[in-house]
Amino acid sequence: MERGYIQTDDYIAKFEHFIDEGWTLLFLSDHAQVCQPYSATNLSDGSGITVPVMRELGYTVIKQDDNGNDIREIDWSKTRAVMNGGGHIYLNLKGRDPEGIVDPADQYELEEQIITDLYSYKHPQTGKRIVSLALRNRDALVLGQGGPNCGDIYVLLAEGYTFDHGDGLPTVLGVKDTSVAPIFFAAGKGLKSGETISRIIRQIDIAPTVSALAGLRMPADCEGAPIYQMFAEEY
Repeated sequence: MERGYIQTDDYIAKFEHFIDEGWTLLFLSDHAQVCQPYSATNLSDGSGITVPVMRELGYTVIKQDDNGNDIREIDWSKTRAVMNGGGHIYLNLKGRDPEGIVDPADQYELEEQIITDLYSYKHPQTGKRIVSLALRNRDALVLGQGGPNCGDIYVLLAEGYTFDHGDGLPTVLGVKDTSVAPIFFAAGKGLKSGETISRIIRQIDIAPTVSALAGLRMPADCEGAPIYQMFAEEY
């Protein structure tokens, strides 16, 4: 990690001269990375479909050979739901999924059962719950995680049990204050100098901010807002 900071610092230094030449520079990351104090739970680990916990709860079933050994293949004829590494749980619905077995009429109750089981699931090392938030697709819209391209249930892990990033709220902390919260800083023409603002800045705020600084019209479907608190002139 220390080498990573050194390399990043050297890289950013190569752009500093642009500030003196009248440019405005904005630096941001999509996320940071947390070191969790406890072992991973295999609920959401960022590597495709994650099986162990969903299998333990009885929702995902794995095929076995004649000797009872697991085969790396899901038995869709018995699987009611699967979870991918991004925190999304997909039900195996009839009429929507190729090998669906869940009747759409039972979707609401199955979602309720899965959410309840996830909140009740305890980490074997600490005996505490590992899920901080589980939402139906329509409720996850408020976090930008709903809609047709997302799972039927969206799950976020509790602090201390996140895998490394992307599976917990950006406010969670890890060992030695490691955090998944992204960084943002900016300098140059049109911006205040030496000031820290209290506003929560989101990635979707960058496009309208750049538009405002450049005197351009914001994108028509823009969801964010200019970070006007850091502008040198009133906006």
